[in-house]
Amino acid sequence: MSGSHLRLRFLSLLLLCCVSSSTSSLFTFSYPVLDLVACRSHQIQAFTQFKNEFDTHRCNHSDHSNGVWCDNSTGVVTKLQLNACLSGTLNPNSSLFWFHQLRFLNLSHNNFTSTSFPSEFGNLNKVEVLDLSFNSFTGQVPSSFSNLSQLTELHLSNNQLTGGFPQVQNLTNLSHLDFENNKFSGTVPSSLLMMPFLSYLNLYGNHFTGSIEVSTSSKLEILYLGLNPFEGQILEPISKLINLKRLELSFLNISYPLDLKI
Repeated sequence: MSGSHLRLRFLSLLLLCCVSSSTSSLFTFSYPVLDLVACRSHQIQAFTQFKNEFDTHRCNHSDHSNGVWCDNSTGVVTKLQLNACLSGTLNPNSSLFWFHQLRFLNLSHNNFTSTSFPSEFGNLNKVEVLDLSFNSFTGQVPSSFSNLSQLTELHLSNNQLTGGFPQVQNLTNLSHLDFENNKFSGTVPSSLLMMPFLSYLNLYGNHFTGSIEVSTSSKLEILYLGLNPFEGQILEPISKLINLKRLELSFLNISYPLDLKI
């Protein structure tokens, strides 16, 4: 977010609004003061309603990285980050899905109990960075994720997600994809390692099988494949990744030919 954006964060029962790094002015209020803040009143109300859907006793109110940022010209929420803060169920009718202009959403390390992924995430089609890692999400990633065409980073690590490989191949702007420590199964799509901007791929600790197919045009620099029951061709295709800088293959039942250079 640019320096012109404003940030709101909650502290106890008050909302605190502080102007971004371009100024040190600080305003404290218990109701929307529209001439002091960039966020429109209905956006403030939606954020408050979203917060109130959960138990927030775990929130660290001194953590300035948590909060909501609004665009200074339009007044709509474009960034929302609440880490290690929320406990409860993320329902399909959550007010979270009212923020249609979100570009950055980080809800990692929360405690979304017994929660499947709401398909309504697909409505947030302006999101560029989505981090839902270290939660308690279960079930399959909904097909609506394929609507998030602006995504550059998708973090879903350390959940309890199942099913085949999520439908992300048409998300052609992806550069960072992290599925570590879930229960995904099946094969890795051949088109995945040919995505034009994908430079980081973490599949560690799942149930992926089959072989890996790559293209010499791949942009991959970091690749984690360990702790999966891969079979067939793995190392020979990987040797074609000319941009690869880091490779993790621990606990794979494969041999390492001495003449293979990777």
